[in-house]
Amino acid sequence: MYRHLLGDHHMDLIGQLTQHLGVNPQQAQGLAGSVLGLVQGTVKEKLGEDAASQVGRAVPELQGWQQAAQAAAPASDTGGGMLGALGGMLGGGSSQGGGLGGMLGALGGAASQAGDVAALVSLAQRFNIDSSKAMLVAPLVLDFLKSRLDPGLVSKILSVVPMLAGGGSGGPGGGGLGGALGGLLG
Repeated sequence: MYRHLLGDHHMDLIGQLTQHLGVNPQQAQGLAGSVLGLVQGTVKEKLGEDAASQVGRAVPELQGWQQAAQAAAPASDTGGGMLGALGGMLGGGSSQGGGLGGMLGALGGAASQAGDVAALVSLAQRFNIDSSKAMLVAPLVLDFLKSRLDPGLVSKILSVVPMLAGGGSGGPGGGGLGGALGGLLG
């Protein structure tokens, strides 16, 4: 259905998500749209409108992917961004106890790494993707952004969306995404 939107890099990201996560292209597009939408929302909030529109121009497929996200998971409100995703996760079952409530508090500015990871896991689960595979999404999206954006902008994005860097962004013991996810699920 989105054939006319497919560029080479586009196939790359969707193809890689499909291959690494074992999902169908619709799920991969939905996940890509959700994660990149999350990134763009954070960029807009932290770096301003100009940086966000640079991301939008560099990823013209984003709109189509976000439509795919809504088609694949119509119950979701993609406008809610990270807090919406986290709220959905909190509403989904509090079997993990008070840790999630504390995490929502820690989210504050929506930039806490644990919050980012929770949002990523929540998005993956929305597309029926196993949470252990959610961590594979970040490096693929990061490579995709590196192929499209100016390196200076990529490093700014990494400073406000540290989850994309995975293990590279320090954090307690340099665990990055894996460490934060371990802490979240532990």
